[in-house]
Amino acid sequence: MNSHDRTHPFRSHVEHVQTALNEKNWEWSFLVRKCRNLELEESYELYMRRLRIGYLSIFIFIELLVTFTHALLLLTSSDLTYAYIDMVAYVVTGLLIWLILSVNFRNELISKHGWLIYASSWLAVSILVLMDIGLNIYHATTNNDILNPIYDAYTLYAIYMFMPIPYVLQPFILGAAVTICYIINYSFVITSKEENQMHSIFNEAIYLSCVNCLGIFFRLMRDIALRTTFLDRRQYVEENLLLRYARDQERSLLLSILPAQIADRLQEDVRNRIERSKQQHQRRPGFDHGLNNNSQALKRWRQPDHGTLFIEPHKDVTVLYADVVNYTHLTTTLDVKKLVEALHDLFVRFDIASEEYNVMRIKFLGDCYYCVAGLASPNEDHAKCCVDLGLRMIKDIRDVREKRHLNIDMRIGVHSGDVLSGVIGAAKWQFDIWSKDVDIANRLEATGATGRVHVSQQTLRLLDGEYFFEDGTEKAREDPVLQKHDIRTFLIKSLRAPMHDPRRVQRERQAKKLSEASKSNFMYNSTLQQYNQVRNQAKLEMCRELDKMPIGRIQITKVCRRSKNLTQDEIEEETFRRNISSFCLLFRIRNWELQYIREPDVMLKYSIALAWFVYMCLLSIQLLSKDAQYHYWVIDGITIFVLTTLLIISWYKKLWIMYASDAEQSLPQSKISLLFYRMSDCMQRSIIIRLVVYFLVILSYGGVATMQVLDCRSTSIEDETIPGVSFEERLQCFHPWILTNCMTLVIGTSFLFTRIPFFVKTTVAVVITGTYAVLVVFEFDYIYALSPSTNVNFNAEYSHILLIFITLGIFHLMERQTEFIAKVDYNWKRQLMQKQDDALITNDTIKVLLVNILPAHVADFYLSTQLQNELYYEEYDNVAVMFASIKNFDTDKIGLRVLNEIICDFDDVLNKYATSMRVEKIKVANWTYMAACGLDVTRSEQVNAPQVKFRNVSLMPNGRRSQYRNLGSEQMQRVPYGNGSTIALDLERGQYEGNVINGTPRVSNGDNSNERSNDEVVKVMANFALDLMRAMRRFNAENMQSEYEGSTDYGMLRIGISHGRAMAGVVGISKPHYDIWGNPVNMASRMDSTGVPGKIQVTENTALKLRNFNIQCNYRGNTFVKGRGNIPTYILGTDDEYKGFLPHQQVTQAPS
Repeated sequence: MNSHDRTHPFRSHVEHVQTALNEKNWEWSFLVRKCRNLELEESYELYMRRLRIGYLSIFIFIELLVTFTHALLLLTSSDLTYAYIDMVAYVVTGLLIWLILSVNFRNELISKHGWLIYASSWLAVSILVLMDIGLNIYHATTNNDILNPIYDAYTLYAIYMFMPIPYVLQPFILGAAVTICYIINYSFVITSKEENQMHSIFNEAIYLSCVNCLGIFFRLMRDIALRTTFLDRRQYVEENLLLRYARDQERSLLLSILPAQIADRLQEDVRNRIERSKQQHQRRPGFDHGLNNNSQALKRWRQPDHGTLFIEPHKDVTVLYADVVNYTHLTTTLDVKKLVEALHDLFVRFDIASEEYNVMRIKFLGDCYYCVAGLASPNEDHAKCCVDLGLRMIKDIRDVREKRHLNIDMRIGVHSGDVLSGVIGAAKWQFDIWSKDVDIANRLEATGATGRVHVSQQTLRLLDGEYFFEDGTEKAREDPVLQKHDIRTFLIKSLRAPMHDPRRVQRERQAKKLSEASKSNFMYNSTLQQYNQVRNQAKLEMCRELDKMPIGRIQITKVCRRSKNLTQDEIEEETFRRNISSFCLLFRIRNWELQYIREPDVMLKYSIALAWFVYMCLLSIQLLSKDAQYHYWVIDGITIFVLTTLLIISWYKKLWIMYASDAEQSLPQSKISLLFYRMSDCMQRSIIIRLVVYFLVILSYGGVATMQVLDCRSTSIEDETIPGVSFEERLQCFHPWILTNCMTLVIGTSFLFTRIPFFVKTTVAVVITGTYAVLVVFEFDYIYALSPSTNVNFNAEYSHILLIFITLGIFHLMERQTEFIAKVDYNWKRQLMQKQDDALITNDTIKVLLVNILPAHVADFYLSTQLQNELYYEEYDNVAVMFASIKNFDTDKIGLRVLNEIICDFDDVLNKYATSMRVEKIKVANWTYMAACGLDVTRSEQVNAPQVKFRNVSLMPNGRRSQYRNLGSEQMQRVPYGNGSTIALDLERGQYEGNVINGTPRVSNGDNSNERSNDEVVKVMANFALDLMRAMRRFNAENMQSEYEGSTDYGMLRIGISHGRAMAGVVGISKPHYDIWGNPVNMASRMDSTGVPGKIQVTENTALKLRNFNIQCNYRGNTFVKGRGNIPTYILGTDDEYKGFLPHQQVTQAPS
């Protein structure tokens, strides 16, 4: 095994699986089953009916052209006595066939009476055969003229290629009947007086059998190509729908978290960066789309200037803060699971109510729920909506209190004013609002009364006297923040006239409509509904797509009824036609043509099998028609060996996959077997090898033909000088009609190699035809002139040339149609690639945004399931939690740009902790940064979630050839779709920092090591906190030198850390919000609020764990913690520049 295989064993296995799928997906039986499974057979039959009508129109044109050409050539006969009889027979037959087959162009009649297709085809073929054989019999009986039929192969080709009979069995039965008729005619009319009658009959039987095989092969290959094109179009339509639905779903989730204005700006910025990243990746030499997941070309995303600072001002809005009373006591008395279930129950009710009142929830802060009205869209009743929502919240929490027997209540503050809204930071964005009015609303809640809505005078003015109210609380009058801003407060008692205010009724109706609209969103559909919806929609779309499906380069019906007013589809088709050269059918864009001819030819093995069979038939005809000499056997033996070797190699890969491959063995183990397997694979993939094989086959056919005339020259020259040489003696060299029949087979076979360039096949066929015409007219004209003609007194040379040219014309026209359809299919694949690129960029953009709002596994979960009121949570036995607050920074004075820069610096630090022991950013609340370590879903003791359903599951199997992407080897590969492309992964891990979860579970080496690994989350969190300290110190040194003067803690970071059992999850429905709860959260928050600026304070249990990692933990003393009383706390020992922790000293102990 070479180094590449050793480096990427999984990749080689994937490629093998893909190869096996490709082999299977090109099987005719598989394609038929797939069409039936997808309920496409009816649509496919409609398409095939159109296609057969197109082919039928070409046949009628060919028939009339051949008829009149043959009739005109008969005028060159030396005696026109019998020529007029033949001319009348040909013209009448042509017109009758035209009239009989024209019934197939009447769609309504055919749809009602399907038997007319079979009847008209059988009748037309019967008339053609009777005319051809009848003239032979007539001339043989009237004046003993033995003539050769000219329309035997022509009739068989018409049956298989042009007749509108569906499937393969019916054409085969008709072709077999025609073959038998001609063999009988050959036996009793043409060769009845020959000495070697049986040899001639066998030759004719072999020839007609080959013609039948060519026809069947063409029909099967055409059906495979057309079914593939049809399924490609179906997949194009379906994936279009799936991509659209997926984007709608992701967009809905995104808009449920961020307002449209912010979401659009963020999405545009991310999209531009993804596109630039993609261009950089494509320009990078040797870049592999499948293996490069760690792009270093991009820097982390920041908001360096005003143009990309995603903050927007909003005037005239109302902010509501709601806090659960007695929550701290609940956290110390309730099991964390019951606590989160109660919060989820409560916040789901709040989300429903906020939707009904057209209020946007911003976020949760533990037990705090705050929202804003009038921000997403202007609303003159924003204050009333918030007050109504507050009253509803009080009712809802009392319902939950009774239902769950909890001692909880609500305190609500409402204030109206101006806010700034947006997102800050470089990772885990959360939409938030800032302003002094937000702080005032927060203080109104904190100083309010339990079970009451506490409003400011500014809000009361906007209520238009619709509510009873009373003066605010004493605490509010004494609050320094409210005093500073001269805020007078009031408590809402109740509505004055809740049912009779017409404005209120109208407002409630509008809110109800908005709520209904949000609930009818696509995200609320079940997976089964999505599946049925996509499937049904795809069926409808395919009915519309039938008119776009290609018929061929030549469309006689369109030429006859060409319209000046083209539809959009016809304009697109004309544009595509202009992109292809008229004669050679080459793409005018050179790169397209190169990529097209380099596509692998999975059908090559069938073409080689047919070529091998035809060669054996030609060899049999040669041996029956001429005595073989020694050198014939040598040449034939070598040729048979070469062709048989090519046949074995071409089929080896398929046979090995079918009979020897298994799931564990991706490639043959034997060196010889592996060599044959790779040779077979290379033969399919390499256009150079395919061309070599093609020309070897053509040369072998030429060798057979050459050996028939090899010894004729000298003998014929001598015979020419001897008078009275009989006709039989001249024919002892070779039989002209046998050679002509052989050449028609060679021409037909030269067109049936599927992935050989069309202009190459046409050139080869034209060269063969021209060369043979030269032999007929100049080289061996004396032999051909004396051979049986097709008509009385008609030059036999013209008969041979006419048959050759008819064969060339038929195969050339049919191959033009097939090649054009293949080019259309390729063009659709390119369109699909472009559409996928655009869709993937959009998908990646939203994916990056979502993963920077929710943790990666939670974002995936929400995009792959349809949640309504279910609670998603994860339980962990050990999570380290950190709160970091920046001291004495004021938003109004400093500005959000400074806060954004600081948070971006912190997120830069977070990016370094994206390994298996990952630090997860939870939230930013004002100037406080919260993070946790240990929230790895593979470490979770329990994950409670509805069964995950997969999204973006195509109704078509992957591995088909319908979608490709260029790799370095110019090979086309399926484009994956689902969790985003490599570009998005780079951005998630690097530039936008999505912290993608590694789904591989850890393996423990023992109890002690597992316990130490479990405790390592504390050490990681301490190191992260130290890095934040260092980042904050560096930021202050670079940006805040002047502000430091006269202050000892200005801009310093205060950090608290705790650890223990915790629960993480998503609460709410309209805006999924990931949060964590439990004792470590409460204690870390208290460690921060009671901590020392510039220091890291931890609980006693956390200190004990950190000492095990040789980190100094200095006892601070007993600190009062709300809900816990006085507890011992510790300060971590660091150096002055926060470069590292001081080592643990045994003398530093806690008091007894």
